[in-house]
Amino acid sequence: MAPTPNLPFGRPTTGIPLLVAGLFLFALQDVVIKSFSDRYSVLQIVFVRGLVAMVPILIAVVVTTGWRGVVAYKPRLLLVKGLLGFLSYTAYYLTIAAMPLAEVVTILFMAPIVVIVLSAVILKENIGFRRWIAVLVGLTAVLIVVGPNGRMAHLATVLAVLAALTYAFSTFITRFVGPADRPWTITLYSMAAFLIGSSIASALVFSFASTIVVQDPSLQFLLRPWVVPGLLDGLLMVFLGVNAALGFYCLIKAYWVAPASVIAPFEYTYIIWAVLFGYVFWSDIPEPTTLIGVALLIASSSYIFHRELRGQAIAMPMVVSSRGGPSLGNVLGLGPRRVMRSVASPSGLPPLRRPMVRNRSGSKARWR
Repeated sequence: MAPTPNLPFGRPTTGIPLLVAGLFLFALQDVVIKSFSDRYSVLQIVFVRGLVAMVPILIAVVVTTGWRGVVAYKPRLLLVKGLLGFLSYTAYYLTIAAMPLAEVVTILFMAPIVVIVLSAVILKENIGFRRWIAVLVGLTAVLIVVGPNGRMAHLATVLAVLAALTYAFSTFITRFVGPADRPWTITLYSMAAFLIGSSIASALVFSFASTIVVQDPSLQFLLRPWVVPGLLDGLLMVFLGVNAALGFYCLIKAYWVAPASVIAPFEYTYIIWAVLFGYVFWSDIPEPTTLIGVALLIASSSYIFHRELRGQAIAMPMVVSSRGGPSLGNVLGLGPRRVMRSVASPSGLPPLRRPMVRNRSGSKARWR
């Protein structure tokens, strides 16, 4: 295992404000994208956002790791992860075109619960009875949010669930990435996947669906042709890219300087921003069922996170997981974050340097 230099792991007073600031930036992004949903294509927004964000992210990769950081240790796996992220974020953006922000964000927070199920089914991880109960409570919370008004079969609800599922798979794949690739490198490949995915999807829309007339706001947001934005809207699209890069930095830095066990509960401030911005900009007032669902979901996810921390405290101090996400998974547009558990990094931060490997001659070790 690569040696890890001493880092300021115990700085929650720095990590908490960074985490809250990062979530606030991505909540602002949601507001801008939702306001664009009636006149631009979601694929155009995602492409421009990714293209602009690539510049500061590439600079961050080069500054922190040198040009070696541009070459990933497992590039194909990272691209698959990035394409799943592209599907997740695109489905999320299509959903907020038709549903209140608070409800969509609540549904998306089921992603950590799906990761638990995937871990049990695919990795055969031992999930205790009480955690299974917490999983069922979380799923029930989502049903409470979407069920009372007959929205279960609505396209927007299906897209919200699709966003949660694809994000859960993206987070789950992070467990197989390993410690070799730095968080900024993972983010760089995710943005590259966004550009590839939005380009291919746009070509398909232009070729086969450009003349289709639809009434659903989510489908309109998807099938609408690209247009040249005005000055203000163009600046807002540039803002989305810069905002994404700054948001990624805040979130990565937050988990870099403080233990996840301390700052993870503050991930749920994202729901507060969603409720607040929904009310300020669209006069959306959460229904009682939404508030009940939010409370149940936070309780179940917090319990699962508590049980995982307890299990890790009992387990042998080896690298046992590689995870990203809000508490247990990212929230929309947060991009990838890894949490590595190791002897050298008890707070869960990834090693600063790549693993040491030997040259073919075997005579000298080098950093890869």
